[in-house]
Amino acid sequence: MVEFFSTEMIFAKVHAEKADSLTAKKYKVSGFPTFVVTDSKGKEIDRIVGYLEAKDFLAKVNDYQNGIGTLDDLLSKAEASKDRTLYFEIADKYKYRGAPEDAKTWFEKVVADGEPTDSLSGEARFSLADMMRRNKEYDASIAAFRTIKSDFKGTHFDETASIYIPYVAMKKGDTANAILEFKNFIKQFPESEDVEYATTKISELKGEAKESK
Repeated sequence: MVEFFSTEMIFAKVHAEKADSLTAKKYKVSGFPTFVVTDSKGKEIDRIVGYLEAKDFLAKVNDYQNGIGTLDDLLSKAEASKDRTLYFEIADKYKYRGAPEDAKTWFEKVVADGEPTDSLSGEARFSLADMMRRNKEYDASIAAFRTIKSDFKGTHFDETASIYIPYVAMKKGDTANAILEFKNFIKQFPESEDVEYATTKISELKGEAKESK
C-alpha cells in the first residue's frame, strides 16, 4: 500500500468530521471510512465505502484507474442490459455519492423489473427504507420497514426490518413506541444476536442505564 501511494497516486488523509468537514461536504461523504478516487483536478472517478483488505482494495483502485467498475462504466453497460444486479450496483453508487433521487430511481427499477419479494428486491426495498431514515423521513421509513416485514415474513428481511423499526422510532424521538417495538422484537426473535442490543436500548430509553452509541 505504501509503495502504491508513493508511486501511483497522491494520497491525502482527511479528518472529515473535525479538521476538514468542507471536503466531506464537497464529496458528500456520509460514512467512514470513505476513499474517493479523483482525477488531477479533483473530479471524482469513483469511491470505496467501508473497509477492504489491501489486495482487494488495490485491485479496485486499479480498476477505477482503468475505467472498470466505475459509475460511468456501469451506466454505459446498463444501456444494453436488463441485469438487475447491475441496476443495484448503480443505485448503491448513487446512494453513497449523496444522490438519493438517482439512487431511488435505480432501486425502484430493481424491484419493478423483478419479483417484489425476491432477494434482490428485498435488498433494494430495504435500501429505500433506510434512505428515508437517513433523510429523516421517519414515518415513511417505519411504514416501509413494516411492509417489508409483512412481505418477507419468516426471512432475514423480517428480522432485520423488525430491529430497524424501533431504531427509527428512537431516532424520531418517539421513546414509547421505540420501547414497545424493541420489546416486540425480543418476543418475536428471542434467539437473535440483536436481543442484547434491544435489551440495552430499552434500559437506556427508560433511563435505567447510561446511553451507548
